[in-house]
Amino acid sequence: MKLISILFTFSAALILTSSCSNYSSEELPDHIQSLENVTVHDIDSQPASSISLTETLIFGNSEDVQFGRIFHIDVDDSDNIYISEGSQGNEAIYVFDGEGNHVNTIGRSGDGPGEFRSIFDIKISNNQLFVLDTSLLRIQIFNTDDYSLQHEASLNPAQWDQSDERIITFPLNIFVLNDSTLLAAFNHMTSDVATKSYYHMDLDGNVISNRILSQDYIRQLPDPKSGHIFFDPFGGRGLIGVSAENDIYKVWSDELLFKVYDKDGSYLRAFYHPFRNSTISQNEIVNEALNYHQSEEFKNAIQHHGIPDYWRALEHMIPDDENRLWISTITDDRDIYDWWVMDDYGHILAKFALPRSIEINKVKDDFLYSVKTDEETGLQQIVKYLIEWVKLD
Repeated sequence: MKLISILFTFSAALILTSSCSNYSSEELPDHIQSLENVTVHDIDSQPASSISLTETLIFGNSEDVQFGRIFHIDVDDSDNIYISEGSQGNEAIYVFDGEGNHVNTIGRSGDGPGEFRSIFDIKISNNQLFVLDTSLLRIQIFNTDDYSLQHEASLNPAQWDQSDERIITFPLNIFVLNDSTLLAAFNHMTSDVATKSYYHMDLDGNVISNRILSQDYIRQLPDPKSGHIFFDPFGGRGLIGVSAENDIYKVWSDELLFKVYDKDGSYLRAFYHPFRNSTISQNEIVNEALNYHQSEEFKNAIQHHGIPDYWRALEHMIPDDENRLWISTITDDRDIYDWWVMDDYGHILAKFALPRSIEINKVKDDFLYSVKTDEETGLQQIVKYLIEWVKLD
């Protein structure tokens, strides 16, 4: 039960592309040397472009809509934006048109058809809105033309992998692969680590494959005295993204090593950028720990398990509609992220700096969508930016 409480609180040869790297195989870590079909980029690789962002629209916080906790957003082919509100008792999906007008609200808090208890993910594909409700263990599919409920699929926990060492398992994310198949991510939690496992699922909620992929996504820190378990605020994160072509990108954020798989989980290739991780200072250790959790149990857990010397290399990974990857890298300037835009082989197309307060959630049709939080009220908005590519000399 402790894990459940915590969850809802935070709710073989090396093939080098010689034109991209001047690194010899002896300089590379062993786990990269053992990979097949890996492209190693130079540590000083420079892009041809930078990016300029121009704010164009703000969604939310009107007389009709106020966002307390935005969970997910997606954008359809008509430029309508769908925003899921996740604050307890206010669960719903708000629809805005391309001009920023609120045009519809889908659902409300409840257990009935078209209602939600906890919206863990939303995805749009082929004029349909897919909504994963983890509390109600179901996926609902809505028509994006008239917002009517088309289909409801109940999820069956008996089909999930719940081996003895896993304390709790629940559905976490969905991706739409085609008209009949989803890629579903299940969270498996133990006392040491939280792991995402990926399976194919049909539109009736049935798991129809063996495990496609698995990825640890955060280390957990048990307090040896009390047994309370905390998420590690300092260590790496496991990130997975699915491209517009249904390729799956997987990275452990301590380094910029990206592995690429097809939709069935077969390894295709990898690319790697050597990266100088930023050092964690003593002041940051204190501040981060205080911001994260102020209990004596948390301090005991941190002291027992230790703190790494360096920050993660990256914080976010977002595939866009052009099969590009947008990643935020952590530098010595703690007020910003250095964002990189890469193609599907890791070549850097652009770099730009962005304040950490601007959290990128979606990139589509050369527009960027970001969550913005009002520091005084805590209310949130979605800000839409026009992306302009600036050629570097």
